[in-house]
Amino acid sequence: MDWKRTKTIFILTFLVLNLFLGYQLYMKVNKNKLQNLVEQPLEKKLADKHISYKGTIPAYDQKETLISGQRYTFTTDEVKELKAKDILVDDTDEGNTLVFELKKPLGLAKSNEKKIDELESFIKDHSSRGDEYEFFKFDKEDNVVWFSQMYQDKQIFVDTNPMVGTNAVAEKNTAEQPSGTIKCELDEKGNLIRFTQTYISVMRQGAPQEIISPKKALGRLLNTNHLVKGDSIQHIVLGYYSLANVEDVQVYAPTWSIETEDAHYLVNAIDSSVQKLEGKQ
Repeated sequence: MDWKRTKTIFILTFLVLNLFLGYQLYMKVNKNKLQNLVEQPLEKKLADKHISYKGTIPAYDQKETLISGQRYTFTTDEVKELKAKDILVDDTDEGNTLVFELKKPLGLAKSNEKKIDELESFIKDHSSRGDEYEFFKFDKEDNVVWFSQMYQDKQIFVDTNPMVGTNAVAEKNTAEQPSGTIKCELDEKGNLIRFTQTYISVMRQGAPQEIISPKKALGRLLNTNHLVKGDSIQHIVLGYYSLANVEDVQVYAPTWSIETEDAHYLVNAIDSSVQKLEGKQ
């Protein structure tokens, strides 16, 4: 065996290997530097598009669970207890919906903010478990104020304008009120004349899962071009939104609600999918 030749081959082999590994390390470092340059902070991305948000990014728990629920059937005794002197109460859809008819319109404040406060106070006293609902949406076009149910201090978001069918021009499905809502109907003077209520029996389901941060939810809306130049973000809050409906059971996923002056987006906090709610919120 020619030991000198063998030794030279080994040295050259290790030299080539070291050069290769050094090159790989160099490329990896450069790649990371490039990614850091490309990945601008969210704040800069928003500023570049003149997208404003005067509030603070909310704190959140890094893990949340899916929940499931069924539409509640109100009992006869519950309906009797809700009957009042100036309000007629009836149950429809086999007890799944309560209908409250006011014998005379309830006068409300003219300003929207005070009007909503007065309605919230009124339904807490005159509906079933009224303290479990919070204001969700004022549909000025239809003169309807919506309240939706809360679960563990988080609101259950609903689509008050569900669309059905696969045609290009779909029709609104107005046959059934969304579960977990109170729908307050106002007359042309802005006074309450009628309200209807549905409720959800909620139970936990599944193990805690990691959710995306509110910043990542905003980034998702930017990357999908839902947020555009000049948008003004009004509110960011974590709640729940219906993920699936299996027979009579609905599954709700942790969801980030992000509202601008002109639109309302829901970003699934687990899979980052985006849902835009139709109509002014």
